[in-house]
Amino acid sequence: MNRLQVVCFDMAGTTMIDSGLVLEAFRRTIEELGVSGVEAAEAEHYVVATMGQSKIEVFTALFDSRGAMANESFERHFVQAAQEYGVREIPGVRRVVTELRRLGYDVALTTGFSISTRETLVHELGWTDLFRVRVSPEDAGRGRPAPDMLLECLIRLEGYATNSLVVVGDTASDMQAGTRAGAGLCVGVLTGTDDSDRLVEHGADEVIDSVADLTRIDALANVGKA
Repeated sequence: MNRLQVVCFDMAGTTMIDSGLVLEAFRRTIEELGVSGVEAAEAEHYVVATMGQSKIEVFTALFDSRGAMANESFERHFVQAAQEYGVREIPGVRRVVTELRRLGYDVALTTGFSISTRETLVHELGWTDLFRVRVSPEDAGRGRPAPDMLLECLIRLEGYATNSLVVVGDTASDMQAGTRAGAGLCVGVLTGTDDSDRLVEHGADEVIDSVADLTRIDALANVGKA
């Protein structure tokens, strides 16, 4: 049996406090696009239902030929909102990641944001030294719920098997990606979008209140990298 080795963390809602920034950026985007009324309400519902997925894929599904333009607008508005309101990490993130690394795990950060937005947020959060590997859909091929980003993390960190992956996220899409990648452990957290029932329904092996509780899971506390 292979040991757990590579821990892949989601970003917004899992390691970074969302504080409504995604929806704020989305509302600014659809206003810029001239979308209103019922169409706007239905689009917002879809965005909430697909939290965690690749943003460009979500906007393409919503706006078809205007998807790329909508995504560019969203990314711009998200960065602006983040700079206006500030971004904060989920309490305990640095401590947990440092502890995992001490135990011998490799750690990675995955997100549905573009590379440029991801790196802006990483800089704002002071995480440039925390996650050596950071992956967006542009790096891997497809976003969640496809397994591509997780597999890219495994390759970059020279992992030996897909069941050595640990996936940590706050959405059904995170859990689906983990199961599709053949991850050895999928952990749902309750600091973001989805509740415990939805996380378990889509593949979570464990559900915890936040990443601060991650190293209390027996499989992680007792099994490090060989």
